[in-house]
Amino acid sequence: MRSLFPAATMALILVGGASAQSLDETAEANYSLDKGHAFLTWTVMHNGLSGYTVNFTDFDADIDFNPANPVESTISLTINPVALETNYPDPEKKIEWEEELATDDKFLNGDEHPEITFVSTGVEQTGDNTGIVTGDLTFRGVTQSVPVEVTYNGTGNAPWFGERDLIGFDAVTTISRSDFGVTAMVPMISDEVVIEFSGEFLQDE
Repeated sequence: MRSLFPAATMALILVGGASAQSLDETAEANYSLDKGHAFLTWTVMHNGLSGYTVNFTDFDADIDFNPANPVESTISLTINPVALETNYPDPEKKIEWEEELATDDKFLNGDEHPEITFVSTGVEQTGDNTGIVTGDLTFRGVTQSVPVEVTYNGTGNAPWFGERDLIGFDAVTTISRSDFGVTAMVPMISDEVVIEFSGEFLQDE
């Protein structure tokens, strides 16, 4: 498996100065996703020659973060599957292609299944700032347990947020789309899908 949620760079925060890498300097609290500084992509191999990457543009997440005992932390994530963006070069065909990816039963089938969710079920700490978050991924009405590699990037504080902390993570996982009933165009498009996340979370008031 590659580095949670392609490069997942869950990378953060150098806001108004240095960020702290020590968990000891982070508040125990619930943190909500800062949607202006969060990125979520999925990548498949095309013809075995290149990675084809698509961005999700509408998703939300929150973390109940326990820095003193990270294995007690929890995370939940919700994705709108019809909100995505490709780099298709023709503007008119881009709209058609993105709609097909989002709604066709061969692909995300977002009209019938309007949410993709991930809810953590366990955390294993693998290093000072790394871990594996295992959770239930529900996609197209199918739920599978998925392990996600997570890197904690540190804590920062912006003066306009007062005393509240910002925390940042990178995350990555690899799934088999056939496990969720998506088998179209294999092997021209790989069964393996790399999902990557990079983002910041703001401590709730």
